[in-house]
Amino acid sequence: MENNIAGGGNAPRIADIHVVAVYDPDSGKIAHLHTVTVFEGGRAVGEKEAVSAAMALARKAGHPVERLKTKVSKDAKHGRSPHKIDLKSGNFVPVFPDALTKG
Repeated sequence: MENNIAGGGNAPRIADIHVVAVYDPDSGKIAHLHTVTVFEGGRAVGEKEAVSAAMALARKAGHPVERLKTKVSKDAKHGRSPHKIDLKSGNFVPVFPDALTKG
């Protein structure tokens, strides 16, 4: 699990992370991304709670969540740059700038 988040000072260590992609199962395009970062000493957040929050926020943003799926990652980089979900493998895959305009 790569949880290196750049910063400085005396911040607490990261204890857990959930990157939740709410995506279109027909294209793999991520409609909404929600990242939960839990620091040492903080309240634990489980995957189920992270997914529930992601779906609620996606719904609030106007996404048709009843037809979308979720994929969870423990890798912080999946929340820091554009990705999509590969429909065959179910994995996060990077989306490069020229591909962003091609649905």
